[in-house]
Amino acid sequence: MPKIAIIILSLDIINIINLDVLFNSSISMYGDINLVKNLFLISSFLSLLIGTVVGLAQNKIKRLLAYSTISHIGFILLALSVNTEESLESVLFYLIQYSFTNLNIFFIILAFGYILKSGKLNSNNNVNGSDISLISELKGQFKDNPILTLSLAVSLFSMAGIPPLLGFFAKAGVLYSSIQNGYYFISLVAIVVSVISAYYYLAIIKVMHFDTIPNSILSFPTVGTQATPIYIGGVGAGYKRVTNIHSFIIAILTLSILLFILKPSIILNSIHLIALNIFYY
Repeated sequence: MPKIAIIILSLDIINIINLDVLFNSSISMYGDINLVKNLFLISSFLSLLIGTVVGLAQNKIKRLLAYSTISHIGFILLALSVNTEESLESVLFYLIQYSFTNLNIFFIILAFGYILKSGKLNSNNNVNGSDISLISELKGQFKDNPILTLSLAVSLFSMAGIPPLLGFFAKAGVLYSSIQNGYYFISLVAIVVSVISAYYYLAIIKVMHFDTIPNSILSFPTVGTQATPIYIGGVGAGYKRVTNIHSFIIAILTLSILLFILKPSIILNSIHLIALNIFYY
């Protein structure tokens, strides 16, 4: 929500400047427009660079996703700086696909937390929370939870901009509008950082699908006088199940990301109408 609020504020600023130019054609107003565009371009460049480079050094999955978000904001700011009808459409589409994909990723991480960590006892024999922290905790999960790992892989591929997933069309729309309007350097930077950021998305997929765990039994903590084995994906003390509603949401979001290309007209036509209304209002 804070990200969307920032984008809405930016759109309002651009519309105000456009109205000022309409009623006041002084040279100073064009200077103000260039100032705002330059600020957006600089912010876009720094967001793309910092979000990608710092994200490469992360081993905590939520922190990696946070730096990934900074990189995605760079794409959105690039489209805002172009300030055309097509770029506004790409901003709206990018926001929709990013919201779908990011929401799905966090639902899947939450589900993995229920499966892997609920019921695991700490040193005080208290049940830990169900929160996945490190990427390495997802090691070898394709064997035990293939559907969840495939859903997460689809979402991460979409984040990386792999065709024909939803995220590919969002990035392609931003790059098309920026190149068409002569923003060649920043477009090249966006392409390069998108390729680099694909590395840490693929690293998560590699950990889930190809890394193996030596033992399915993690530990045998003692509760009272009875030894309680804790299994990955099994039932232990305080074990939480993934609810049907939770599973249904993951399924719907994953299918939306995966099968967008089969029926894109509903979303695209709606975004086109909204963009026309905002741009020419």
